[in-house]
Amino acid sequence: MMMRRKGKHKRRLRQPNFSSARLRRKRRVWRRLFWLALLSLTALPSVHWANRLLYHKQRTLTEPFLSPLPFRELGDRIAIIVPHPDDETLGCGGLIQWLVRKGTLPHIAIVTDGEGFDVAIHLTLHDWRISPQDRHTFASLRQAETRSALKLLGVPPDHGHFFGFSERTLPTDWLLRCDWQPLQALVTWLAQVQPTAVFLPSRFDDHPVHAAVCSLAWAALLQAHDQNALPHLPRVFEVLIHYGEFPRPQGLNAHLELLPPTDLLGHARWYQLPLPLEFRRRKLNAIRRYKTQLPLTGRFLKSFVRANELFAEPLPLWQQRDRKGEPRSLLPSLDIVQVNCPSAHLPTAQLAVHLRGNPSRRFLYGVHVFSPSSDKPLIQSLPVQPSPQTKTLSCEIPNFSVPSSPPCSPAAVITAFTAYKNRVMDIAPLTPMATDGVDHGL
Repeated sequence: MMMRRKGKHKRRLRQPNFSSARLRRKRRVWRRLFWLALLSLTALPSVHWANRLLYHKQRTLTEPFLSPLPFRELGDRIAIIVPHPDDETLGCGGLIQWLVRKGTLPHIAIVTDGEGFDVAIHLTLHDWRISPQDRHTFASLRQAETRSALKLLGVPPDHGHFFGFSERTLPTDWLLRCDWQPLQALVTWLAQVQPTAVFLPSRFDDHPVHAAVCSLAWAALLQAHDQNALPHLPRVFEVLIHYGEFPRPQGLNAHLELLPPTDLLGHARWYQLPLPLEFRRRKLNAIRRYKTQLPLTGRFLKSFVRANELFAEPLPLWQQRDRKGEPRSLLPSLDIVQVNCPSAHLPTAQLAVHLRGNPSRRFLYGVHVFSPSSDKPLIQSLPVQPSPQTKTLSCEIPNFSVPSSPPCSPAAVITAFTAYKNRVMDIAPLTPMATDGVDHGL
């Protein structure tokens, strides 16, 4: 009996112990994670001080280009057009407070409901699959957050307008399908508000929806002015939200200034609006009202609580360059780096779109041209045929710098874009304008 037990015992010892092998693998994984976390923690101070040095260098370069925001020239009817709920607080939360203090209630238009942030929908509603009802519920939550933030900033509910367009389809509807509904909705709203100054998303914004709303809003302004719905074209400022490492350094740094990217200094006139400590605290509290966004982007949102706010008045340029070194799109073939449209006084103009990589026939490259002076269709999509031999794509478009008959404002909104499977990936709006034909009425 004893011999049998020993044999059984020996046979048991020969069997592999899978539990101990798994335990050793888990220990190795956790040991590697520990050392990786330790190295990351030791590198954080270096990254922090590197960002500080870059910030001070950027401040030295940009301070000569910053001017105070001319409040007296804005008039008494201010319109703020933003792509998503929360953009009005990030870019103009301090401006709104200044206007309210001076007795001017701004009119705020939120173009989309921001229902395309799938990760935030999963975290907020705890649903594995997102249904149309989930998106509707999430959009309602974001609207409620915006109303709460605007109330804290001093804006009554009747001065906030939600258009309710989908951020997932707006760039495609505007640039590929030439849908008139968003344009007409904005034109009608502008005619009701009659703004003397308008604040729009920046044409240099990395987010495709921001760039699409910039193109759409400029088109609505020109259309309303051409239809005499706006007797005078208001003064227009653009607000930058997404652009590489902007704002630097990220995180809550309420004592630091918001500085423009150095490679955009020559493309616009830059203005700053100082914010007292009271305004900064209220802006931070307004940002905290966006509880659906804070778990994922809270650090980025709080980066806009600074000692000032930035606004850019675009110059009437016929050429727009993208920043150097930092791509907008993950694929170089979808990344637009420059749009060039010379203002020669000819019936047609040659438009050149420069890409970061070689064009591919798998993707769609297009140019969307809008001008109230053009014949029907006023909105036309111009496909650009890719060529494997060069990174530059070109096509001919009507030259709107040539005065037409009857005379009208020689202005146009030219938007270059790239798309994949009917999804717009990169957008570069360009608004060339002959200022002698435009009446600002200021």
